[in-house]
Amino acid sequence: MKTVVVLACLALALAEASMIPPKFVYKTKPVEADFVTKQEKILKLFVHPEQVDVEADYYKIGKDYDIEAHVEDYTNKKAVEEFWGLWKTGFLPKNVPFSIFYERQREEAVALFHVFYYAKDFETFYKTAAFARVYINEGQFLYAYYIALIHRADTKGVVVPAPYEVYPELFTNSNVWYKIFRTKMQNGVFTPDFGTEHGVVQEGDRWVVYSNYSDFLTYPNDEYKISYFTEDIGLNAYYYYFHSYFPFWMDGDLYPGMKERRGEVYYYFYQQLLARYYLERLSNGLGEIPDFSWWHPIRTGYSPYINYFTSFVQRPSFYNIPYEKNYEELQLLDTYEKTFIQYLEQGHFKAFNQDVDLRNSKSVNFVGNFWQANADWHGKVARKDNHNSYEVTARRILGAAPEPVDKYTFVPTALDFYQTSLRDPIFYQMYSKILKYFIEYKKFLTPYTQDVLHYVGVKINDVKVDKLVTFFDYYDFDVTNNVFFTKEELKTKQFPYYVVRQPRINHKPFTVTVDVKSDVEGDAVFKIFMGPKYDSKGYPINIEDNWQNFVELDWFVHKLTKGQNKVDRLSTDFFYYKEDSVPMRDIFKLLPEGKVPTDMSTESGAFPKRLVLPKGTKGGFPYQFFVIVYPYTPAEKKFDAIKTFEWDSKPFGYPFDRPAHEVYFKQPNMFFEDVVVYHEGEEYTYKYNTPYYTVHHNEVTKH
Repeated sequence: MKTVVVLACLALALAEASMIPPKFVYKTKPVEADFVTKQEKILKLFVHPEQVDVEADYYKIGKDYDIEAHVEDYTNKKAVEEFWGLWKTGFLPKNVPFSIFYERQREEAVALFHVFYYAKDFETFYKTAAFARVYINEGQFLYAYYIALIHRADTKGVVVPAPYEVYPELFTNSNVWYKIFRTKMQNGVFTPDFGTEHGVVQEGDRWVVYSNYSDFLTYPNDEYKISYFTEDIGLNAYYYYFHSYFPFWMDGDLYPGMKERRGEVYYYFYQQLLARYYLERLSNGLGEIPDFSWWHPIRTGYSPYINYFTSFVQRPSFYNIPYEKNYEELQLLDTYEKTFIQYLEQGHFKAFNQDVDLRNSKSVNFVGNFWQANADWHGKVARKDNHNSYEVTARRILGAAPEPVDKYTFVPTALDFYQTSLRDPIFYQMYSKILKYFIEYKKFLTPYTQDVLHYVGVKINDVKVDKLVTFFDYYDFDVTNNVFFTKEELKTKQFPYYVVRQPRINHKPFTVTVDVKSDVEGDAVFKIFMGPKYDSKGYPINIEDNWQNFVELDWFVHKLTKGQNKVDRLSTDFFYYKEDSVPMRDIFKLLPEGKVPTDMSTESGAFPKRLVLPKGTKGGFPYQFFVIVYPYTPAEKKFDAIKTFEWDSKPFGYPFDRPAHEVYFKQPNMFFEDVVVYHEGEEYTYKYNTPYYTVHHNEVTKH
């Protein structure tokens, strides 16, 4: 009997040890003492945003700060007057949801951003932020504060915490919060079956809650098979970062480096996001992204289990849009689509003091501005409040929420927030519809010919790719920001913290080796893409039907020499990707050492590195890599705000930025290489957590 008990305890200990996430190693960079002081002040305003700590420094500064009385401390007095005018008539109350997609709430958030942005120095900015932290709606403050930190010149390089630490309730299902709140209220787990059966364990000074992704109860169809991807905290944070860098309401004059290619950025971002989503669908047997019509039932249902002050709306399968209640909105959407087609057929757009040639490749900037209905597409002569935005209207209709009670009271849907939009399958269908109109525009562009694509004197002899392997590993993220503490706990800082442990997709590092023979010397651009090899029915896809489905993995410049060139590119060095974000708790520990995380300081908006590869299958799922080499010509203007976009003289996504003719994609400086992605370990994430203490047959090599 004793032997049995010992063996059982040993098995349990081994199982528990295998479930602790690998140690997170991240790069840091040194910073000056003044930067450390500034960084610490900034971060403290993110801590427990739904509670006001009357003992905190920000409270003592913000509670008596008078923005109107300090109007001279702002470079734009009109912005201060507009904010103060709104403030005196009443702002969004605290303890209610905030969404940028509702007109009055957006007007207030933009006005708040402007007073942040136009503060003449950091001290004024901080005082203004402290005032807002005390008095403004929590979500509204965090939204404007986040964007201001990214765009102000004197906060460039500061670390902003990951969105899933700032808004953990929007990245985690409600069943997790039940476990956390119960643990907090009971001051621990003293009911044995609760802890063991529901995956709640104590590790030192923290409580760990094991969490699964949403299942078929949330996704009535097979979409639950890829919930590990659509609900990944890194992917959803990436989308929030994108909006923070490129808000649709922001005037391009505030961001001149962005203005000239704003619409192109919009297209490229969504094209890449949907292409990556499509690769994941293929390896899970889901096939093409479904189409939908405004005039027929929406087949795809979605029942999220998320709470943000209140529960989210659930959209049933085969949802019939209430035509009579949404007549004007549906007419707007239909007219928007038909009007664009009319512009295309005419070949130009002429209005708002603009004359746009829709047969010109550079007009993609206008087309992107048109579909985003951002602050630049009307030029200088029209309203910029997004009242008739296609995107905003479509989100409202597809979210299936009832009509808002008033300007502040609405029932939230996943599409109401950038933090949760990617969870809803209809999101991808909506943007797939928008991208189809981009493709119609691009069909009028002249396809690239040999004269453009060929790099004289350069030939790729071979491309070799290491075995591609994915697996699930555990990842911990801190959710303490959404846990409420007593005044005494906040004052003494004596309380445990709470993390959610979740299996996330990852991959083994790999190398791409390119063998190039060159008759010329000089800097050359190397690009690596990944795309489908076969369609959802198993038939090979030619490049003419597949060009928009390639994901750009890497872009780098390499100096070619005459003769043979062997170029090794590690997946860990891929240009477009970043490591997982460092927890705020660890950042606070780094600051006294004069350090901050490098990735979060320089490239916070890049794509999560762990999501480079689609999941694949046990037996291996076929894809293809495409490598192209072309002469490097620097861009005329450097855009340094976000690492998601490379900058040379070519369009984003070149050469897959327009329809392709297969005959021209057989140049010596191009190479297609078949690859297979294998998945090791448990195939489904739910097997890791039900029940949490069981042994898992995850044979992935530690690295």
